[in-house]
Amino acid sequence: MITKATEQFFWTSVNPVPVQYPWLTENLDCEIAIIGGGVTAALCALRFSEAGYDTVLLSASPIGFGGTAASSGMMSIDGEQCIATLVDKIGADRAMMAVELMIQAINNIEQLCNSFNVDCGYKRMDSLRFAEDVKYGEMLRREYAMRMHNGINAQLLTNLNAVEYFTFPMEAGVYSEGVGAQIDPYRFVHAVTSAAVGQGVRVYENTAVNAIDKENSGYITLDCDRERHVRCKYVVVAAGIDTEKQCGGLDRAATVCTVITEPISDFSGWRGPCLIHREGSPTVFMTVTPDSRILIGGIAGSSILDNSYVSRVLDLIPITEKRYEQLEKRLHSMFPAIRNITVEYVYTSRNGRTDDGLPVLGRKPDDERVAYALCCGDDGLLYSEIASRLLLEQYQGKANQQLGLFSPGREWRIHH
Repeated sequence: MITKATEQFFWTSVNPVPVQYPWLTENLDCEIAIIGGGVTAALCALRFSEAGYDTVLLSASPIGFGGTAASSGMMSIDGEQCIATLVDKIGADRAMMAVELMIQAINNIEQLCNSFNVDCGYKRMDSLRFAEDVKYGEMLRREYAMRMHNGINAQLLTNLNAVEYFTFPMEAGVYSEGVGAQIDPYRFVHAVTSAAVGQGVRVYENTAVNAIDKENSGYITLDCDRERHVRCKYVVVAAGIDTEKQCGGLDRAATVCTVITEPISDFSGWRGPCLIHREGSPTVFMTVTPDSRILIGGIAGSSILDNSYVSRVLDLIPITEKRYEQLEKRLHSMFPAIRNITVEYVYTSRNGRTDDGLPVLGRKPDDERVAYALCCGDDGLLYSEIASRLLLEQYQGKANQQLGLFSPGREWRIHH
């Protein structure tokens, strides 16, 4: 049983707040208003400002204190699901378009981190996706063939050769070198925000947008806290799961439990160490933080979206406690050679999900002045970077087939 762990977000606990931004105390005019305070909003603010647009960023909470603080910091082409699963859902052409965008996003984030004067904890990583039973093992054999066919480096692991690299059994696994990365998302979001400020972006924390009023003149007025207003030509709503209230698009919400150890020096039985995803249910993901802690997480439960969030959180408390213990037990069973593993942090977060595993990006057909960036699931960091590029191109009037892949009304969605 976990007894000494601190129940709070890891990234905000180990990092000092780099800078605090003021709240909105006056009425403003701008061309672009970004609503949100996480990585998606920060990257959108940076991209729009780099393109020369007068941009304001409005965050209801301190920068980085929402979904970003709860993120694992993992970035991989198969975080949410393997490529074969995505192909089954949306077809091979669309799936490979999404994968190519994710590969590009990893490269772009690496370039961004190299351009900053602060260490964002970025590290390029190998990736393992493994299965423990025959059904999912067959899926990963298909995944291996698909990666090789599309020029993605891959090694097929079986229950015979996997023991050369890992101390836990598997029916099958796909190991790919350099297709993922790890980052400190809290340091990263502050570095991006600082870069955006350097481009002229005005940032306001603790400033919620309570209403979006569309004027007949073509302008939009944002009604903010303390009876302040921001008048703009275009709005990007990038407020994490709260974006659902504006655009819809999510099919369910998942409760994700995360367990993080104290720093360790011995990674016996863990090749790399690499990013790890378990294929099947319940999901399990693992990584190593920049300060050499093991982070292991997984979904504790999911539900349709409704307005009873508080009651459901209270109902989930016994479930999450059990899930913490399951994750700790799995960590010990997978890596028995790693000694003196002590859990230091545990926390639970709520993460939006779509049935196809892709984000919701772009405008609704009936409104050309508001764009949405709902970067959900386990690949949220990569989709944030993709969103910042594609939404800028949409505003500039550039035709982009890629954006259609993530449209709120994409035709293959099970729900609309």
